[in-house]
Amino acid sequence: MDPDNVMLFTYPYSMMGRHAQVTSKVHDEIRFRSSQREVRRGAKFYLQGDSANELLLIVSGHIKVTMTSREGRNVLLSVHGPGEFVGETDLLNDDRRTSSAFALTTPTEVLALDRRSFEELFATDLDFAAVVSRSLARKMSEARSRQLELSVDSVSGRVARRLCDLQERFGVQRCDHIEMKIPITQQELADWSGVSRQAVVKEFGALRESRLIQTRGSHLTLLDYGAIVERSQGQEK
Repeated sequence: MDPDNVMLFTYPYSMMGRHAQVTSKVHDEIRFRSSQREVRRGAKFYLQGDSANELLLIVSGHIKVTMTSREGRNVLLSVHGPGEFVGETDLLNDDRRTSSAFALTTPTEVLALDRRSFEELFATDLDFAAVVSRSLARKMSEARSRQLELSVDSVSGRVARRLCDLQERFGVQRCDHIEMKIPITQQELADWSGVSRQAVVKEFGALRESRLIQTRGSHLTLLDYGAIVERSQGQEK
């Protein structure tokens, strides 16, 4: 890799190293070959079963990825933000989408790279292939962690871990607390945590009683983020 091109492209929001490490060179290659879209919350990018015909690179805003359950309900799988790819797995593994993707915030802006350009870049551009491979490896690692989490973590630990994930993406640090507006429903949070909605309601009640959080509609305040992190690590007091 050319050392002159290893500088990371700077997005409006940093995922603190958890987002795809898109170099300025790779970003410019994608931008040159892609179309740019800006949509509002709820807009559909693709549905489960659709032909996998493009890669999305998020420039601003957030995207939620869901899968349809046997009961026909959309279950939240993951949330992605600036600097992250969405849809690369299906382009490499299959011709059909195995999940659906929707804009989670307004506005959400993406660069959409068509399948032909994706395949050309992946085959000929080592920098691009390396960035995509790192993104895939990270998602595979997160999937394994989720499987382990569902096997061994308590409800408190799972919900706390999702609150930490949301804080990293949407949290705003104030003097002695963190505020965030959560753009997902309690049911989606429950699905993401692998628990029932009733379990989330009960856990939120326990967190409020312990004065670890305050809630007001979709607004949530983390009064003691350190304690939330401890709960996510199975160290609840």
